[in-house]
Amino acid sequence: MWEKFFTDFSFMENPELSDLRQMAKKDEIPNRYGIPVYHSKIKSRSAKFTEYHYEITPDLETLFQEVFQHYQSRKWIKVERNIGQSPENSFRQLYIVPSEYARLAFMMTHNNFDPVGQKDPDIYIAAFPDWPDRRILVFPNLHFTMILGSDYYGESKMAGLRMAMHIMREERGGIGLHAGSKIYRVKNAQGQLTERGALIFGLSGTGKTTISVNSHNLVAPEGVEILQDDINMLTTKGNSYGTEKNFYVKTDSVSSTPELQDACLAEDAILENVYVSPEGEIDFDNMSISTNGRAVINRRRIPNTSDRIDLPQVNFFLFNTRRYDIPPVGKLTGPAQAAAFFMLGESTITSADDPTRVGETTRVVGFDPFIINKPEKSGNRLYEILSNHPIDVYIVNTGKIGGLDGIKITPEVTLKIVENIARGTIKWQYNEDLGYEIPIEVPGLDLSQFDPYRIYGKEEYKNMMEALRNDRRKHLQQFPDLYDQIKESI
Repeated sequence: MWEKFFTDFSFMENPELSDLRQMAKKDEIPNRYGIPVYHSKIKSRSAKFTEYHYEITPDLETLFQEVFQHYQSRKWIKVERNIGQSPENSFRQLYIVPSEYARLAFMMTHNNFDPVGQKDPDIYIAAFPDWPDRRILVFPNLHFTMILGSDYYGESKMAGLRMAMHIMREERGGIGLHAGSKIYRVKNAQGQLTERGALIFGLSGTGKTTISVNSHNLVAPEGVEILQDDINMLTTKGNSYGTEKNFYVKTDSVSSTPELQDACLAEDAILENVYVSPEGEIDFDNMSISTNGRAVINRRRIPNTSDRIDLPQVNFFLFNTRRYDIPPVGKLTGPAQAAAFFMLGESTITSADDPTRVGETTRVVGFDPFIINKPEKSGNRLYEILSNHPIDVYIVNTGKIGGLDGIKITPEVTLKIVENIARGTIKWQYNEDLGYEIPIEVPGLDLSQFDPYRIYGKEEYKNMMEALRNDRRKHLQQFPDLYDQIKESI
């Protein structure tokens, strides 16, 4: 029955961007920049309304019938797009939405690649934004997602990416990662110009975007090349494939990043749930519409981008976290420990997430809320890939040391640390209490003010780390199929 959604409606197939914008004109919020700004009824992803189904039950068949009958007289838009641009590893996506919600098809078309050649879809997404009940039905075995009752573009975007990551793990032998990517061209400790590919992980508020799009003020012949800001596909060969043509960025902090703000106000940007004043001024700092304002921006408007989105070789990972009790950076001991910290996916809750729980530890496997079924399979797969490729993994603390009112690790400090990681110029020493290496020398930085032993006292800190490591080991025990060597690496 579900296939009928894609065959038996009345479709306008693959309209041009200009046509889609014209169809969505009725929903635009007027502004002095003349760019499309839309306000959705639903303002964020509906995680608690998301269901995973591995068979179609009679109840679901009944639901399909009800939805089909309700919508069969409507006019529809069918959009075929590619996730990724590599012929050997991309995903054909078929997306349908009622024509009244042309803005969603407009954003989807702008954000993804044109399909190449003749190919059956890998991924199917049917959006019914005005259905009275909100339900996100994910059918991994069918590669099908049904979006009911949500008109938020991020829900449609992640429906495709979530399924692509699942297919990558289950059918293509790699792993989809919620991470940005970039290439560093820097002089190493020997003064040789080298290229180093990085994947940057992190939950919201940990600086993933800040690091991903930053130039580090490098001067030619040194520099960076920004590839992706959200999802990458890591293969068994140690390379990664990008997924999106453009960037879908959170707008709450773009006013402090001129390059991002300029891109968000460019003529080819599309804004979602961003405040527009009665005078037509766009104000990214005004959160009265939503704290989750978004923008689809042309990636080429960001300095240091190019046409390519794939990493020919991954050299290191950055696991961004915010904690009050660990140094600004650490180097993990090997593939097993890297997979363990991937499974932990640690950070602290910020005011943007939940003001009542600020400072509490949160853990999300892979720093990725989109993993489908048995997350330990992702941890095991990562361990296998890292065991076969010389990829270094670092844990980068972008928070404070010493508690909620402690010493802030500024973005400037973090960016200098990452630059030195890329250069390979940090001197490391194993720390028995933490269980991994920490710096004893970082060129251009004095990290003594962030020394947790000075802040907490040597004995107290030793006890804190013992308790933390025990808690981490206990946490990993909830994944029965996780490799023992991963569980034992903490």
